[in-house]
Amino acid sequence: MAKIYKSALGRQVDMDQLRLANEDVIAVGNMKVNARGDELGFGGQVLRTRNDVMNEHYKLHGTLSRNDPEIQRPDETFLHAKPPEKPTLRGALANAILKPPVKQLDDQDGEK
Repeated sequence: MAKIYKSALGRQVDMDQLRLANEDVIAVGNMKVNARGDELGFGGQVLRTRNDVMNEHYKLHGTLSRNDPEIQRPDETFLHAKPPEKPTLRGALANAILKPPVKQLDDQDGEK
């Protein structure tokens, strides 16, 4: 189902139709590909199709499956572990940190 957007000027734009109409247009940038992903040569001629490029990539790098043992998965105990407790402070330094001293302002006469 095509999704139709409304432009700032109020015109309706079908993005899927626009994408299909401009598949062979040279993409902006320095990768030398068209909007579909085909590699282009001189004059915009297609050297390799997108499918050829992807097949070569998968031959070199392979694919990852969900059952691959090389993929590290988190341990169940780690996922359900409780967060560590905050350490408690003790002593005069801890009291100074936890309870900052209250400042008393002097009156104009110098009395507290």
